[in-house]
Amino acid sequence: MKKTWIAAALVVVAVAALVDVRTSGPRVAVRWGPGVDAAARAGLEERYSLRNGEPDGGTTWRYDLGDRSRDNIRDLVTDAAVEDTAAIDREAFTVPSPTIRVAVRPLPYPFSDRFDSPLQLWQLHQSLWLLLAGASVLAASRATSVRLRRNTTVAALIVVGILGVTLPLSPAFVRMGDANQSSETRLAFGRYAGVYEIRYEAHLSYALLGRLDHLGGATTESPVRAQIVLARAASAWFLICALAVAALERWSPMIVRYVALAVLAPSALLYLGWREVGYMSLNVAAYPLLARGLRDGGWRLEAGGVLAGLGAAFHALGLVSIIGGWLAALAARARAADRVGRLLRIAAWGTAAYLGWIAVYIVVLKLPIVLGHAERFPWRPLFVDDVSQGRVNAAIFSAIGARDLAMTAWVVGAPLLLVAVSLWREHADEVRMALAYTLASAVFVICFWPIQGLNEEMDLLVAAFPALYALAWVWAHDARRTNIAAALLASGHYAFWRVTLDPQFRNAPLF
Repeated sequence: MKKTWIAAALVVVAVAALVDVRTSGPRVAVRWGPGVDAAARAGLEERYSLRNGEPDGGTTWRYDLGDRSRDNIRDLVTDAAVEDTAAIDREAFTVPSPTIRVAVRPLPYPFSDRFDSPLQLWQLHQSLWLLLAGASVLAASRATSVRLRRNTTVAALIVVGILGVTLPLSPAFVRMGDANQSSETRLAFGRYAGVYEIRYEAHLSYALLGRLDHLGGATTESPVRAQIVLARAASAWFLICALAVAALERWSPMIVRYVALAVLAPSALLYLGWREVGYMSLNVAAYPLLARGLRDGGWRLEAGGVLAGLGAAFHALGLVSIIGGWLAALAARARAADRVGRLLRIAAWGTAAYLGWIAVYIVVLKLPIVLGHAERFPWRPLFVDDVSQGRVNAAIFSAIGARDLAMTAWVVGAPLLLVAVSLWREHADEVRMALAYTLASAVFVICFWPIQGLNEEMDLLVAAFPALYALAWVWAHDARRTNIAAALLASGHYAFWRVTLDPQFRNAPLF
């Protein structure tokens, strides 16, 4: 019954927010006598409850009539200061009834500029599917049957994967960095992807794009097809890793809750067809494997290091995840020698997965490696705005900088950090490792400057905070707190669309 009342209240609030009911009229006209000056007219307007007056030529004014009683109307039309009236029955001393207009309120910015009516919000359907899938998996985590938890999770993830292929995000609707420009011509794509050379900042992603372009015939259409295929592969990789880690954890309620949070996170939207590559540095299975490996020293530590290194090969922002793994290893409860040994194991396997591909590029593909964007890294200034690469770089301690950091934190799931410490008493070791892992992400996401602005660099924003999965792992240990985390992540979908649809978050060139 309580949930029913809450649902009813939410419906009432939604209707009140969207429906605009206005009462207009009656609007009457009064022609004042020639001896009525402004002061006298103001007194008469107050006496007869004539409101919102507007001149209508000569001495005629139009008003809203506040007091529609017969006595008031009779006194008005018979007053010596009034020469004539309109829209008033001068014999019955009545006026027409007020007009009631029911309409839909304009949607809040940025939706008001993209949608003519609430029905067009359907274009944001990707969030709807993810929220429904995440909610289904979260509900299944309460089931006592392992089979039910497994089947529900598998079905929900498969549905998400199918939707990522059949109803992907459209680059015509949201701006995806340089994805459109890089595929406009063969020359532009060749410089961007691994056709003439390998750009170091995302060497594995670019090498795959170059091979996909080659398999597609290297035509004018093949660059776009290569981007689409790579995006679909990223979707499949996300689902495979989520299912694999859930299977390793034997579909426990805790791991099912973790998968639900990963699906509910706004970052999951990028796995539905985003054509940039930064988000590919994330891996939903990396932190759970690292956490288990750090606890027992088993093979999962190497597996987590490999996935983190593979993410860094897809995009160099994955190095944040590797550094986070080092910090988590140092914070784990173990002897000092064991902590250092586990750090070195993460470093060795992560580095191998990150850099082992270079030999393939040089020996097999015979392509040179260039620094690309890795030549210099964009950082935010602290107190004074700067101009870099033809764009304004807002300082961290400025109004725009604070706004951007707040919206970034909301999108990437940083609010989960606020109450993660509340689990310290029950899960001190897990919280300690997760907070240490989060340190690298928190510092980086504050200092990192997305050059084109939040609007176009969404893939880099989420890639800068791999700690989302560490915090979700901690929250998933407690069923009640998982619901709070789910609500926080679900709210981040609004921030995601606000940033991607609002041009004020775009850092346009100065010239």
